[in-house]
Formats: sequence, structure tokens, C-alpha cells
Amino acid sequence: MISLLLILVAAISYGIGMVSGPRYIYAHMPRRVRRSGGRCTIGYTLFARRFGLKWAIAAAAFDAVKSAVAAVLGLLLPVIGTLFAGFCVMLGDMFPFNRAFRGGKGVLCLMTALWIADWRIGVFSSIVFIVVVTMSRYVSLASLSACLAGAVAAWIFVETEQLKAASGLVVLFAFFAAAWRHRGSIARLASGSEEKMIWGRAPEDKLREDTFV
Repeated sequence: MISLLLILVAAISYGIGMVSGPRYIYAHMPRRVRRSGGRCTIGYTLFARRFGLKWAIAAAAFDAVKSAVAAVLGLLLPVIGTLFAGFCVMLGDMFPFNRAFRGGKGVLCLMTALWIADWRIGVFSSIVFIVVVTMSRYVSLASLSACLAGAVAAWIFVETEQLKAASGLVVLFAFFAAAWRHRGSIARLASGSEEKMIWGRAPEDKLREDTFV
């Protein structure tokens, strides 16, 4: 019974994750806004640069809600079901099979699940994100730091030793998945060519066309 429920939660969470917030918001924007910003992009940073901060916030809110739905669904499973569902919705967001496995970065999906699993884990990872992005202005670095912080926090705050290991491993796997999706950003960070966060819209020459989908 547990195995069947595990498969069901994984499949539904993955399916929920496939629904992209930026793509959904882009499809429901006024036509004039779409024309002024151009083509859709999955990343929130580039989405904000193209269409403005309020539309990026709307896209992020959509992804947060979908992730919350999946995480709550994970409560049907014992022990670390919420984190497992969060990991699956993250995979759906990052590797949607209906878009040739080319999706978003999935970090917000994981962060939402961390908050629902244990608010202390959510606070810890969110603080790390805020501190890193404020000091460095690199969203990619802050996102990866927050994922890694989530794995550490899961090990710290989960009560029993057995659950510490299981929870930490789930979030650690999520970190490795996020690192794979951020591999381009990691290479740019290493070479010093990664772009820093820019509020509002950026000039056309600041937009990397290879990130569009």
C-alpha cells in the first residue's frame, strides 16, 4: 500500500511540477506586455528583466502555490513525504518530459517544500538565500547556497537520527539536481562572467538568448 501511494505521490507531484509558472503567466499576460518583452523565458530573473518585476513575482507565486499543493499531498506519506513530494515537483519543474526535459531551475519548488516540511528548515535556507544574494547579487549562487543550507538544516532540525539521514539525503539529492541545472551558471561564476542581479528590465544586449524556451 505504501509503495503504491509512494508512486502515486511521485507521479502527481512530477505532473504538477511540469506546469511552469513563467509560461502560464506569459500565456495570460496582456498582448501588449508580451509584445514589449518578447519571447518567454523560464528563469525568474530574466523574466523580470523582460516583462517587469510584478510579472516575475506572479510567476514565482504560481510556482510556489503548485509546490505547496504537491508538498501537502506528500503528507499522505509517512515520515518525510513532504520533502519527497517537494523533490518530485522540483524534478517536474526542471525536467518536464513534454518540453524535451528543458524546464526551470526548480529551487523555488524545493524551498516551498522545505517551509511546509518544517518552518525552521525554511527559515534557515531562506536566510542563507537572502544573505548570499544581498552580498553577491548572484541569484544562481544564492539559490545553490539555499539548497545546500536546506540539506544541512534538515539534518539539524529533524528529530530522530534515522530521519535526519533520510531527510538530509532527499534535500541533498535536490541540491545536486539544482547544481546540474545551474551548471552553466556555475561555469560563469568560476570564470567571473556571471551577470549580477538587475532590478527591472535590462537592455536587449544584456539578455542571453540561449536561455529562452
